[in-house]
Amino acid sequence: MYKFLTWFALCGLLYAGEGKVSIRSASLGALVYVDGVEMGKISKAPLFLTLPEGKHELMVSHILDEDWQEVQRQKIILNNDEILRLEFSLDLEKLSKKTNKNAAENFTKKDAVVIDKVAHLMWQDNSAVVEVKKNWFDAAQYCKSLRVNGFDDWYLPSYDALISIADYTKHTLAVMPAFTHVVSEYYWSASEDEKEKQRAKSIYFGNGCPDSKPKNESYYVRCVRTVK
Repeated sequence: MYKFLTWFALCGLLYAGEGKVSIRSASLGALVYVDGVEMGKISKAPLFLTLPEGKHELMVSHILDEDWQEVQRQKIILNNDEILRLEFSLDLEKLSKKTNKNAAENFTKKDAVVIDKVAHLMWQDNSAVVEVKKNWFDAAQYCKSLRVNGFDDWYLPSYDALISIADYTKHTLAVMPAFTHVVSEYYWSASEDEKEKQRAKSIYFGNGCPDSKPKNESYYVRCVRTVK
């Protein structure tokens, strides 16, 4: 994915004075997120944001349907005495396979787990999934050592598995309704970012949007096991 913002972007750093950022995109209606929080929507006029100085991660996302979204991500560093003007050119990114309208019926809650009887997967759904945060490496080890409902063969889910529990009929807490422990946060998948090996794919379950995060940062974990 080639990102054209300013010549600063080629160095991986962008600077803005007094925390002011102007954001434009040809994808009208796309949502702008800063550090995982929705901040506004793209319109014909630039979206102006005032942010604290320091490092931030921007994402502009436009979900087209159940299979595809347009998305672009960019890290910035805010400094004094400049206004940062960004123009995002969004690229297509696969979301998931076509969702069955009755997909929610595939999931059944049982004690501290949720079972997907179609995919033959059992998902962790106890209080730990909204409490435990790990870096990517520790998340995989955490799942390997997990014991829930008498089972000890858990693993960190692949990106494809993790996104299968997203519910795009919801605008907030986009998780299938069988899950009772949910939070608007990022969750790790076991899948690496193909373009940046120091990052791994994640899902933001506030709205179901995919993302990728540095492996050394801490995010939430929901483990899975195969139902034999």
